[in-house]
Amino acid sequence: MKSFTFCPICATRLNQVFVDGRDRMSCPACGWIHYVNPLPVALAFTVNRNGELLLIRRAHEPAFNEWALPGGFLEAGEHPEEGCLRELYEETALEGSVEGLIGVYHRESEMYGSLMVVAYRVIAAHEEISINHEVFEAGFYAPGLQPQVRIPLHQQIIEESRWEDREQRGG
Repeated sequence: MKSFTFCPICATRLNQVFVDGRDRMSCPACGWIHYVNPLPVALAFTVNRNGELLLIRRAHEPAFNEWALPGGFLEAGEHPEEGCLRELYEETALEGSVEGLIGVYHRESEMYGSLMVVAYRVIAAHEEISINHEVFEAGFYAPGLQPQVRIPLHQQIIEESRWEDREQRGG
């Protein structure tokens, strides 16, 4: 992610200073400090009533053409659960309800920099999928029959949810 060169408040060129134990860019004129914060992301680990997992094949970078969990960036003022369900609906037209938090993760992205990812387990209200421009295809898959997910964090979330073990044991 590109860093600030000039102050967004007064347009003065920023200087590097040591603040709060880190090198940061700061404005010598007005004192504004650029704190580089992670971008918030929500992922929807979505299952249907049969215990099948929803996967999408991404149509944009990052991870172009890779199988993934639906999700995306949170909007300002949006609760992470709301953003999770919004992203699920935008990408697949599926509605659902959040069953619980799977975990919160930090990742570094070449494209976006620092990300804070919140993953939720979601129960789909129906199975009528209609994809948008961000997705090549989407579907529900039974354990062992799903396409290979190669995005490391998405793999981790699937493993941590114990989805395959739980479904093979019958719930």
